[in-house]
Amino acid sequence: MRIKLEMMGCNKCGGDMPVLRFAKYGYKSCVNCSSVQRVGGVAIANHKTGNEIQIMPMEDAERMYMLSQRQGYGVMKGMKHN
Repeated sequence: MRIKLEMMGCNKCGGDMPVLRFAKYGYKSCVNCSSVQRVGGVAIANHKTGNEIQIMPMEDAERMYMLSQRQGYGVMKGMKHN
């Protein structure tokens, strides 16, 4: 079942954006015109049962993810991913 979103015009470019973006979050511009920086999360393992997620800029999160995938990096050494 597809739901058709009600659209409105972006204040900056005039393009379409969902009304829900304005009604729920108060944004007056579309995603492409947004000045808010994208964020990402990186898992931090403090204990086997008590982990956290560190929120940071997307570029830093992607870099940390790539570094964690290298062989020989911390607990990842010797792990096999299926």
